[in-house]
Amino acid sequence: MLQLFAPPLPTLLAAGKGTFNIGQSHINRNKIGVFDLLVVTKGQLFMGEDNHKFKVGRGNTLILYPDRYHFSVSPCDQVTKFFWFHFIASKGWQDLTTSKPFHSEERANEDGGNFFSENPFGITLPKYCNLSNPEAVELLCSKITSSETESIYSGEWQRQILFQQLLQELSNHMHLANSLPALAVAEKAAIFLRKNYAKKVTYKDLGRALRFHPNHIARCMIQSFGCTPIEYVNKIRIDQAKILLISTDWSIDRISESSGFTQSAYFSRLFKKMEHLTPHQFRKQYVGKITINKSDSLETQ
Repeated sequence: MLQLFAPPLPTLLAAGKGTFNIGQSHINRNKIGVFDLLVVTKGQLFMGEDNHKFKVGRGNTLILYPDRYHFSVSPCDQVTKFFWFHFIASKGWQDLTTSKPFHSEERANEDGGNFFSENPFGITLPKYCNLSNPEAVELLCSKITSSETESIYSGEWQRQILFQQLLQELSNHMHLANSLPALAVAEKAAIFLRKNYAKKVTYKDLGRALRFHPNHIARCMIQSFGCTPIEYVNKIRIDQAKILLISTDWSIDRISESSGFTQSAYFSRLFKKMEHLTPHQFRKQYVGKITINKSDSLETQ
């Protein structure tokens, strides 16, 4: 299983269609520096990558990694047709069979804490996939390869958009619940917490919503994201507070409550611990002097 880091999104470099007759085979290559995505529409390819072997038949996809040796295990035993796509992920990638999925906040810290920096995320793709709707994917592949003959001004943009749709199709066909159960539980918990950050959420609430024991959910989040559910939801709340500090003239008390905190003093302490600034200092460095409504209370410095 593969995880690409974004933004920017993965970039398609080249695409095409291939046909191998009986006895022909895929070229052997070593560390080509780009990903090679194969989508077979007829027949089958017998591919190897380092010590692994794959039989890629109709409706199957295979992603060959840029830093590995890939080769033909044996020639085609029937007429085989396929699409190929060479692409890169400029922010990096990792093999999830040997690495833990990254936590977005870990890479966000690399930007030096700038509030207006990009929000990183991961795109998880299958190494090998047996598609449930190969016809739809084949149509996408045809559109991508045919767009190469269109206008240079509109064609390339359209081709990149279609390629993102293709990657999304591959991602949708992954069965995370079977292959990475801890990550599947952690992602469900993260979705629930992001939807309910403004409310008081207890471990009991989380367990009831996901139908798992709260301790199991906590273990899954620690394993997958490196944080507990409380730490995760507090990060979401602080991020929301930062948006309100910059975009409104609300008091600290009002922002604290709107962000899901029940105590303004705790909010201010946690904010300073995580951002190394008080809420007021954070606001001031971006928008300068703010006029606070008299009806709202002021933060005690």
